[in-house]
Amino acid sequence: MKLFSITLILIALFGLLAYTNPKLDNYDQFIIQWITEEARKEKDPMVGALGSLLGGFAANLMTTQTVRKDYVFFSTYDAGFGNEHLRAIGVLNNFYIIESPGSKRGE
Repeated sequence: MKLFSITLILIALFGLLAYTNPKLDNYDQFIIQWITEEARKEKDPMVGALGSLLGGFAANLMTTQTVRKDYVFFSTYDAGFGNEHLRAIGVLNNFYIIESPGSKRGE
C-alpha cells in the first residue's frame, strides 16, 4: 500500500511539472518584466525611462534570439547576443535566471 501511495504521488508530481512547463509566450512576458526591473535599477533616470519604454521591443528581440529546449518537465532558454548570454530555466510556470548579460559563469 505504501508503494502504491508513493507511486501516485510521483505520478502527480511529474504530471504537475509537465503541465506547468512554461512556453515561449510565458518567457516573452517574463523578459518584459525582467528588462523593466533591470531598467529601474539603473541610477541614470534617462536609462531607466528608456528601458521602461523600449522593454517590450527589446523583449521581442530577445525572444526571437532565444533557443528553447523542452525537457517535458522543465525547459531551458538561451538567448545569445555575441559573447553575452541570458540563460534561464522554466519550471512550475516560473523562470529562474542562471546567467545574465554582464555576469560570468561560476560567480
